[in-house]
Amino acid sequence: MKCSLLALIISFFCFSIFAQLNQVDAKGKKQGEWGKLYDGTKVFLYKGQFVNDKPVGKFTYYYPSSKVKAVIKHDPNSNRSVAYYYHDNGALMSYGIFRNQLKDSVWLNFGPSQRISNTETFKNGKLEGKKVIYYVPELASDKSQIPSTISYYKNDMLDGDYTEYFDGKNVKVKGVYSLGKKEGVWTHYSTSGKPMMILRYQKGVMHGWAFGYDDAGKEIGKKYYYHGRHLEGKILEEKMRQMKELGINPNE
Repeated sequence: MKCSLLALIISFFCFSIFAQLNQVDAKGKKQGEWGKLYDGTKVFLYKGQFVNDKPVGKFTYYYPSSKVKAVIKHDPNSNRSVAYYYHDNGALMSYGIFRNQLKDSVWLNFGPSQRISNTETFKNGKLEGKKVIYYVPELASDKSQIPSTISYYKNDMLDGDYTEYFDGKNVKVKGVYSLGKKEGVWTHYSTSGKPMMILRYQKGVMHGWAFGYDDAGKEIGKKYYYHGRHLEGKILEEKMRQMKELGINPNE
């Protein structure tokens, strides 16, 4: 009987708390403290406060384990919010800002060990600008930040110079993207810094002469691609003849 009474009191207490949450005014706008539970649980998905339907102040989001997943601080006088996301071990996962509830400017992302994994640039919630991916050193004591890849985005698509590194200094791959597709000359290098392959692209497919080189820089082979199709033998000879007659550069 005592257990049943205690459960009833707890249930009534929880109901009283929720009765004060999630209120809307006469115009249907959210006002005051709000919170939402994970379905079928008593664990909060988030808790925060609204003023005239606008989130203000601190919002806290939770994992199903009740550990903090994110803390977002909304500026009451602007459309800017500062966000901190966390791994389930409590370590910072990412940090950045929102404008109008969309990601904006530079975001920093971290692995569970708190080593920076990459930086991204956003505009209106889409990747726009420079992105850097970093190597994760084997030793935890190594605090260096060595880039693995540097790329650029426009409207959420790769657009601009693209570079991969062996060690942050020696280039592994270098090329250009145009609206998400490889374009122009792409060069793959050896660890010694010499070209191993030179490839050409148009609108994301190989087009033009592709060359391979040995460690001494000597050409060891070449192939020709025509809008993604590998040509060889008599078909290649005929295509080269046609292009020569028309004054067309095979790489264009």
